[in-house]
Amino acid sequence: MLRGIYTAASGMITKQVQLENLSNNVSNINTAGYKKQKVSLKSFEELVLMNKDKQVGDKSFPRRIGTIELGVGIDGTRTNFSQGDLEKTDRILDFAINGDGFFTVEDENGSKKYTRDGRFKIDSEGNLIATNGYKVIGLDENGYEKTIKVNSENITLNPDGTISGTDNLKFLITTFEDKNQLLRDANDFYNSKADGNPVATDIKQGFVEKSNVDTIEVITEMMSIMRSYESSQKVMQSLDETLSKTVNEVGNVR
Repeated sequence: MLRGIYTAASGMITKQVQLENLSNNVSNINTAGYKKQKVSLKSFEELVLMNKDKQVGDKSFPRRIGTIELGVGIDGTRTNFSQGDLEKTDRILDFAINGDGFFTVEDENGSKKYTRDGRFKIDSEGNLIATNGYKVIGLDENGYEKTIKVNSENITLNPDGTISGTDNLKFLITTFEDKNQLLRDANDFYNSKADGNPVATDIKQGFVEKSNVDTIEVITEMMSIMRSYESSQKVMQSLDETLSKTVNEVGNVR
């Protein structure tokens, strides 16, 4: 009976984490460049139950009395980097990547970060910056990295990738062989311990990339998980009531 309670409890904990993850995806449906996350599961290894009630002479020896399975647990959270739909905004400082890679930006400590959110602004010093103030990094004609400074109101992304209104810089678009090693921070930017590689990709001016969260898919999954959670809850309540009767009634001597 206790085995069933353990299994039902581990299932409820897992479902709760999945619901929290889905809720986070729903809250970011309207976040530009957001990539949905999915909780991956794993099965617990079977546990062997032993006791020492085998007596030989004055010694006790272990004896296998069975096994217990604890159901499923959380293996980790993975990010789905699939392309989001592009939304036309006609804002000259909106850029969207239509393909592989990330915009490369630089934080206040000079560390590189990566994002798919191309809703840029211009700060008081003329730097092209991300929504939180990180400076956008570009490449000059010699392939050297430079933060992008804007010197004209006429900013146009040319067919060859250069940005007019700057020193003919191009966006530094970075890709990674293993995107699963990217770590998302609290501001929805990605960090990487490994160096990425510059990549030529299609960039659209006047567009933003929408979140890749599918509303119908998320709602359907939430309903399925809720039903599964309720089922585990009923199993646990039933086992708890049975256990309570066993303890309080079966052993009661009148």
